[in-house]
Amino acid sequence: MAIVSLYGRQTEKVDDLVSLLSTPIVAYAVLDELDLDPDDADKLRKFAEFIEPAVAPRARPAARWLAAKAHELSGDLIAAEKTLLEAEKLGPTSLVLLDLAEYASERGDAVRGLALAQRAGLTAGHPLFRLLKQFQPQPRPELGRNKPCWCGSGRKCKVCHLNSEQLPLDVRAAWLYQKAGMHLDQDLLIELATERSRHSGTWMQALNDPLINDVALFQGGAFAAFLVTRGALLPADERLLGEQWTLIERSVFEIQRVRAGIGLTVRDLRTGDTHDVRERAASRQLTAGSLVCARIVPAGDTMQIFGGLEPIGLRERDELIKLLDNDPDPVELVAFLTARFAPPKLVNTEGDPLAMCSATLSVTDTLSEALDGAYERAEDGAPEWLDLDGDDHVRARIRLDGQLHIETNSENRLDRILDELRTLDPILTIVDESREPVPDTRAATEALGRMAPAGPALSDADATSVMEQFILDYEQKWLDDSIPALAGLTPRQAANDPTRRDDLIRLLESFPDDGNPTRMSPTRIRAALGL
Repeated sequence: MAIVSLYGRQTEKVDDLVSLLSTPIVAYAVLDELDLDPDDADKLRKFAEFIEPAVAPRARPAARWLAAKAHELSGDLIAAEKTLLEAEKLGPTSLVLLDLAEYASERGDAVRGLALAQRAGLTAGHPLFRLLKQFQPQPRPELGRNKPCWCGSGRKCKVCHLNSEQLPLDVRAAWLYQKAGMHLDQDLLIELATERSRHSGTWMQALNDPLINDVALFQGGAFAAFLVTRGALLPADERLLGEQWTLIERSVFEIQRVRAGIGLTVRDLRTGDTHDVRERAASRQLTAGSLVCARIVPAGDTMQIFGGLEPIGLRERDELIKLLDNDPDPVELVAFLTARFAPPKLVNTEGDPLAMCSATLSVTDTLSEALDGAYERAEDGAPEWLDLDGDDHVRARIRLDGQLHIETNSENRLDRILDELRTLDPILTIVDESREPVPDTRAATEALGRMAPAGPALSDADATSVMEQFILDYEQKWLDDSIPALAGLTPRQAANDPTRRDDLIRLLESFPDDGNPTRMSPTRIRAALGL
């Protein structure tokens, strides 16, 4: 172990080294570099005891701090706190004061924690300072120092609860949550933030997303680990509350009633339980019938939500419930809940991702007759053939002019046509090939324009008309498609099924209804279904 190599060094060199540990950033960097584990606790403690009497007085608080870290490694937080208090008496360095401020926070003593943080030189922007300030008890101006204390003890306020009032548990629940958040594994946080920023922003911006911390705390196991390692410091009611939280799973909820600025009534779709939740911000934005993914936990005499609310579409509901039932990996869960930020996927009538695909092939002169037998020749008799589906949708266009040219709007279609053509002419050779994904509706309009019959180039108005017809055709096909969000029923079947009709209505409500000709119209669909 690295620390053993320090034994026997000249005292002044050890002196200088230990003195460097008085700076918190250096001290924690050294510990991180040593990569200590519980098995090293006894070695670290002995090392601290060995060097403390040998170093100058200015370095002794840091040596005693190392002994406190040894107690932490072994899991004895009470001994670690006692050792830190001893180190403070040797010399109140910022290193020792900072740790004592965190211990005070975990014990629920914001007043003492703030005093220690200020002595340690923390500024108002430091996370620990902000946390302590947030939960500092507010003075009761209506109670004089010499009046009986509000708690009923019979003693004067100044000797009882003045400046030491404990906040109610429903308020301290947020403090407990943030205490645990200060011990998160940074590598996991970065991994989750990277996944969260897959479709927009940067991973550094995503670190501020409440979902990231919550998934790391619970799916990642950090909260349970916090209770094991730091639980001895917590007030008894907070520790009991934390143990309750570890038994509660994230779930999918349907909003049943909204009390704007006050709270929500929700139904857990996994268990059927109903909860009245105190939630001021989200209650101003959500509406009855909405679906959300959240963690709802007890907090004193209330139910609260920590870790934010993730809106869920009806299409994702059943799949998300199945995922949660199978105890998902943290990254897997974040990936699922982040998919809603992905740009929409454009597909053709067969469900394949849209792509502008073309291929040019060298062929024999006898292929024309074979093409007549396999595809639909153009009406004017030109050497051009169409691959049509049962509804006369053009799936591919084939043209012969010395070479064979193929155009399709998906890679799967191109591959299928190529396979079919090889059965007609086994020796055909690909001369050129292009496969370009279609990222948006404008590109889709251009692709559809190229799929139109040969003739003058389409104007923007003509291209829009082509897209409108494509959407109208797609809507009619959609009415009779099996939809996962409707438990596999078609929209027509769901409209006539009392158990799925509400799901169909919610699904249509999630569709934009802005008159955009490149989108399905929920108004037209409702009319077609008689809703």
